[in-house]
Amino acid sequence: MTEVFHVVTQAIIGIRPDLGESPKAITRDAALFYAADPGQPVLGLDSMEALELISTLEKEFKVELADTDIRISDLRTVGDVVDAMAGAL
Repeated sequence: MTEVFHVVTQAIIGIRPDLGESPKAITRDAALFYAADPGQPVLGLDSMEALELISTLEKEFKVELADTDIRISDLRTVGDVVDAMAGAL
């Protein structure tokens, strides 16, 4: 799972290099778009960045999320993405 987290983190930094300047910003609890809870870290991806992230990860892990029961709308945090990718392998 640690390896999957690393790949997801690197994919996020590839899309948003500014997030790589503060590695502590990318945690399993970090929200991709907006915080559900006060104090929750937020990466602030926009919809195009989210699509790019999914596309990058599908290529990296050689999986098509459309062929799984994973719903992209359920991917709200970095941890959700990590768990989805790990489960799709």
